[in-house]
Amino acid sequence: IAALWIIAQTLWVVSGTIAISVIVSAVLAPSVLRLRTRGHSRTSAALIVWAVGMLVVLGVLLILAIALLPSVVDVAQELQVGVTALSDDLSNAQVPPLMRDVVGGVTDIIRHLVGDAVGGIVGAAAGAVTVGILSVFLVFFLLKDGDRGWLWAFQAFGVPKRERITDAGTDALVRVGGYLRGTTILAAASAATTFVFLLIVGTPLVVPLTILVFLAGYIPMFGGAVASILVLLITYAAVGIGPVILLAILMGIRNLILSYLVRPTVYGRTVSIHPALVLIVLPAGYELAGIIGLFAAVPLTAVFLAAASAIVAVVEPVPRPPLPGIVPAWLDRVAQWSWRILVVMLLVILVAFGAVQLPLVVAPVILALVLAASLDPAIAALVRRGWSRSRAVALALGGGTLFVVAVLALATWALVDQVGEVGDLTNRGAQAVDDASGGQLGLGVLAVAEGMVSTVRTVTALAEAAASVGVVILLSLLLAFYFLKDGGSLWGRVVDHVRPGRRAEVDAAGDRAFHVLGGYMIGTAAISFVGAASQFVIMVVLGIPLALPVAVLSFILCFIPYIGGFVSTGIAFLLTIAVGTPLDIAIMAGWTIVFNIVQGNIVSPLVYGKTVHLHPAIVLLAIPAAAAVGGMMGMFVIVPALGVVAATWRSVLSLLATGGDAATAGPRPSVPSVAAEGAPSG
Repeated sequence: IAALWIIAQTLWVVSGTIAISVIVSAVLAPSVLRLRTRGHSRTSAALIVWAVGMLVVLGVLLILAIALLPSVVDVAQELQVGVTALSDDLSNAQVPPLMRDVVGGVTDIIRHLVGDAVGGIVGAAAGAVTVGILSVFLVFFLLKDGDRGWLWAFQAFGVPKRERITDAGTDALVRVGGYLRGTTILAAASAATTFVFLLIVGTPLVVPLTILVFLAGYIPMFGGAVASILVLLITYAAVGIGPVILLAILMGIRNLILSYLVRPTVYGRTVSIHPALVLIVLPAGYELAGIIGLFAAVPLTAVFLAAASAIVAVVEPVPRPPLPGIVPAWLDRVAQWSWRILVVMLLVILVAFGAVQLPLVVAPVILALVLAASLDPAIAALVRRGWSRSRAVALALGGGTLFVVAVLALATWALVDQVGEVGDLTNRGAQAVDDASGGQLGLGVLAVAEGMVSTVRTVTALAEAAASVGVVILLSLLLAFYFLKDGGSLWGRVVDHVRPGRRAEVDAAGDRAFHVLGGYMIGTAAISFVGAASQFVIMVVLGIPLALPVAVLSFILCFIPYIGGFVSTGIAFLLTIAVGTPLDIAIMAGWTIVFNIVQGNIVSPLVYGKTVHLHPAIVLLAIPAAAAVGGMMGMFVIVPALGVVAATWRSVLSLLATGGDAATAGPRPSVPSVAAEGAPSG
């Protein structure tokens, strides 16, 4: 658990995306299931609920951002005024110093919580925006194929255990979804009544305070109390003690009505967590994950409690192995799986560490394999026409080399000298959007600025490391030549060392991996070229400057699935806002929306689904994880690498399996029946 937590913190963009998407999906999933029972297809049901849900969620978030973030400083100042006034009045009233210290400590905690919540988001603006964008897409995939992914994850278990864990998962989904929906209703009721009360007593900053009350409603036990104290302090500073007493009475009556009349109705069949456990998990969540931990601690605990008994039953091996009486069989099995998982984590970390530490070794090998896999179909066609292997390799590799050199020369000429100007105009466009919204989108402007600074630094670093890049390219071309010329014989030597009964399976796995790699790169190159060309044409037609560097940047970024095209079209759109007319902006906005819809929902799934056989949700999560580990190179190679793993992992596990050869050992039991006996499976 500790290792998983460290990884989650290191890859916080991925873990944050998963957490938010799962919580939102839990709220929306019952609606999808109802639409399916009424005859809607899996895709249409998910699309309808997703569209409505995202409109609501994004609308709420936009309102929160517009109404709350610009007023945070004002709220903090009013809070400080209230604290000072209360402290002075307590001193004049000759209240004991201990009481003043207690009041000061409580107010300090409230100030810290408010500042931590906003400061954490602003401090990581680009990451927060990235998490939000990824979560929007991941929610759709979870609503559409979440149940399929669940069944795939537990396919190795026998039918009784699979049904048990599925029932537990369904129960947890219903309970957590009910808890979140009920909490939302109660938080909205508290916020609405607070809005009315504040208008009655004449408190300033009514809207931001109402939003804070709404957000605090998602934190059990403490949230409402903290928000109420904050509201009372600001009211005390603004209008005096009389309105504070009236406001406290109104809020107390409201809380009694919500607690004893509304709460039992809206929650219904939901999670049941003892208050003592809540008092433990809330501070633990805050210590581990800050303000986000306060929001997520109770739902995550509820999921664990709802599924705990089923998890124990699933882990329990059948038949039970002979063990000391003090060790439960399920605990022994958890220990077995734990050390296996830790070993796998260590191996992955070592591979990633080696790749980062030895770029002049790893990068040429990866690029050579990619180039060889991409050129192999053309070489095979030439060989079928009577060419010798060496001659075909020389021709194909020579053409590939010219293409690579041309792309690099164009990128160097178009980007190195103008990427700074692209960044400046992009930031100017983002600032124009912020100004048009009355300064309410400062977080988005900050995220764009961080992203463009990162892009400029990357391009500049590559230009400054031209010698190293040249060495990598030269080594890649030489390795690609030998891979294409002698790769078959080298692979044959590897296969010869495999047990006879496994050779055919291993050889087929290698063939699949090679074709997956080549097909993916060819398909991605085609997508990138079409995207860059269309980007260039639309910018030239509209008269937007820097069309060539943006097109080159688009070609490069589109090698990053889904995210790359979104970023490149966003840059072009912001450039249009910075220098274009309203008509230009409208045309570019329409083109941007259509391009991303077509590429993200039609072209990309078709290409990646037919080549790497990876679900789009896996691709969305793998890219930011690879970026955190390997930077730009990691984002380029992670998807084909996962495609190779997906095409070969079963064969690799079969090769590593103990026992006789497949040809002599007789038919092997299927994976589910093996797992049903308690044996660890892939």
